[in-house]
Amino acid sequence: MKNLTSSDAYSRILNAIITSELRPGDTVAEIQLAQKFGFGRTPVREAIMRLENEGFIVSAERKKRVYILFPKDIEEIFQIKQAIESMTASQAAEKATAEERTELADMLAEIRSLTTLDSSQHDIFVQMWLDLDTDFHGLLFRIANNSRAGVIVDNLNLQFMRIKLGMLVLEERVGKSIYEHLEIGEAILEGRKEDAARLMHTHLETVKQTIIALMKTFYYHAP
Repeated sequence: MKNLTSSDAYSRILNAIITSELRPGDTVAEIQLAQKFGFGRTPVREAIMRLENEGFIVSAERKKRVYILFPKDIEEIFQIKQAIESMTASQAAEKATAEERTELADMLAEIRSLTTLDSSQHDIFVQMWLDLDTDFHGLLFRIANNSRAGVIVDNLNLQFMRIKLGMLVLEERVGKSIYEHLEIGEAILEGRKEDAARLMHTHLETVKQTIIALMKTFYYHAP
């Protein structure tokens, strides 16, 4: 067994959940996970408790299972995201310093450069976009000076990440998302806080509807 901590076990199990190595509804058992990932039972037990507290593992009928998301859950997640991230976009447009606007402009140039890349290597293209997407939203939280909002949204994002990764298989959706981020960024650069908030809300609504459509088509038929 590896002499690693519960944080190491937590990260490994969470990654397995996000990437669907552990699939929705799979039974979670301390002994099996310890054997599967090569951790001691105590770190795994503590990791399971933490993941259960965060909602990634649920208990039912005396068993622990990987959580299952339904369209209703996505609706709830995105209601919170839309409230927080629309506010953040507005605050960023209002508060951004000259230095921060330059940083945002440079990031938008990086995002724009993706539109000129050969997307035949789809996995590399998607990973580049995921990295820039994370950096973009992180920068907005930093400009808005609201780190707690960023922590809340990061946790919400993890809850539907495995479905988002499936959504990004759709090359058309990646292209639209890039365009939407450029619109949001330009509104922030120009100090148009109402437009920035509206565009962010619309972007997240589009993402939500795409995810729910995918879920209903490929995953679940429950509401």
